[in-house]
Amino acid sequence: MTTLAVMKARIVREIRRSNIDTDIAAAITTAIEQYQSERWYFNETRDFTFATVANQEVYDSDDDADLANIIKFDHVNWVQSANAFPLDPISPERIEYLNAAGTFTGDPQGYCWYGEQFRIYPIPSAVYTIRVSCVKKVAAPASDGEASNRWMTDAELLIRCRAKYELYTHVLLNAEASAYFDPERDGSPTHSAYTTLKLRTNRQTQQGGWALQPTQF
Repeated sequence: MTTLAVMKARIVREIRRSNIDTDIAAAITTAIEQYQSERWYFNETRDFTFATVANQEVYDSDDDADLANIIKFDHVNWVQSANAFPLDPISPERIEYLNAAGTFTGDPQGYCWYGEQFRIYPIPSAVYTIRVSCVKKVAAPASDGEASNRWMTDAELLIRCRAKYELYTHVLLNAEASAYFDPERDGSPTHSAYTTLKLRTNRQTQQGGWALQPTQF
């Protein structure tokens, strides 16, 4: 099981430099950040839920911090007991019109994500549990010893190679090694690791998103 500590130690051995620990840690963080906003088979989830508030239309990260970590909405439901009722995606222009008066309330039927805010139509009349199936940002390891972080397991090779590219480009200033690990160069270790991970993602997931047709209310 690979951890952040294991990856750091391996990079030290592979680049043969033991005096840049802080730079190695920063390079790993940068490498993870480069790929956090993409869809991978390990960052799809249907486990994210939040509760509405009666007569509140708009929700953001102040209402639930995880709303800031959503990369792509796939489908949304409101849940009651064992039943799930789908919410249709609505365009920002349409929901502005529908909720303009601010007085139409009821069971949720549709939603919009705009300006980092989740808007619901009609305005919820009570407390509802909203379940979001989405691509959600996976955090970097919180500590050197954290187990089972997906960046250190499923994406270990990609992150390790990208971290070395960052080091050779910005710290060690080795143009030849930087070019060797260049993520944009076909056949580079970084590009190959990315392609392999993306191929598995394409086989297992809705890469490119779901084809949703918004309902016109």
